[in-house]
This record gives sequence, structure tokens and C-alpha cells, in this order.
Amino acid sequence: MLSNLNLKTKTLKIISLSLTLTGITFILASEYIGSISIRLAMLITLAFCLTNIKMTYKYLTTKEKINYFAAVTASILGLVKPELTMFIIGIMLLFLTVPIYFNAIKSKDYSDIIMIIVSGIGILFAIYCIINSEAALNTVIIIIGIAFTILGCLTLYETFNTTKINPNYYEQNDENQFGFTNTNDI
Repeated sequence: MLSNLNLKTKTLKIISLSLTLTGITFILASEYIGSISIRLAMLITLAFCLTNIKMTYKYLTTKEKINYFAAVTASILGLVKPELTMFIIGIMLLFLTVPIYFNAIKSKDYSDIIMIIVSGIGILFAIYCIINSEAALNTVIIIIGIAFTILGCLTLYETFNTTKINPNYYEQNDENQFGFTNTNDI
């Protein structure tokens, strides 16, 4: 897994521990992290839309003005109530997955079974987002935290396992490698 990376062992240990701690933080503080990340994304979207409106207002068509107004309104709603973002994502996910699912069933074309399964899971997740948007946001952040924790632990295990088999495995081409400085005490 890590044989293609050109990093020092200490750097890999730092990266894997950082991933693991980030994952644990995501799991423990999922409510706050989800809310903060959505508010940050909505703030960036709002700034982007307002800047574009200010710079290009006299060149915009009516349809583009309506689109920008909708984006600004959605950004403000996302800032005020981040759970609405998951509700809107659920509605959009329904619009994307339901036609694919029903067209496959209607035409009895089951050749792309992966697409049918993904669409079915998308429909279930969309319904979950619509019914319980706050819990859906926390669930997504917890799943990301679990993925970070597993990735960090696997990277740490691979680092220790590789250095146990061949202690000089990562230091063979040390002059071409760049790692963190002052890591001798770790």
C-alpha cells in the first residue's frame, strides 16, 4: 500500500496519527463540525455570488439574476439553519436518483445492476435527509470520521509492519525525500 510513497517513516507516523486524531474528532464533535463546515461553505458561496453580482450585474440576463438571487437566498438560509442544506441535498438527490431507478424498472433493463443499487441507496439516503436532516448531517460527518480513523490506523499499521520487516525500507533514498523537520524525538 505505502510502497509507492517516497516519505520518511516519521512523516508517515505523523500523517497516520493526524488522520486518526482527525477521525476521532469528527466522530466526537460531529454536530459542531457539520454545522461549522456548512456555514463556512455557505459563507464562501455567499461571498462568491455577491462578488459576481457586483462585478457583472449590468451584463446579466434576467435568468442569471434569478439564479444568483436563489443562490444568495439559499446561502443565507444555510448560514441561519445548516440543517436545511441536508434537506435541500435530499430533494436534489431524489431528483437525480428516482428517474434512473424507475426507468430501469420500467424498461426491465437490469443489466447495470450497480447503477440500480446506487440509485436505490441514493433514494433511501435522500428520504433520510428529507425526514431527519439534522441527524443526516451528523451521520455523514461520523462516517467521514470513521473513514479517517480507519485510514489512519491502517497507515500506522502498514508503517510499523514495513519497518519491522525491513528497517531501512523508507530510508534507502533519504537524500531525495522530504519530510517534517525536527521529528527526531518522535
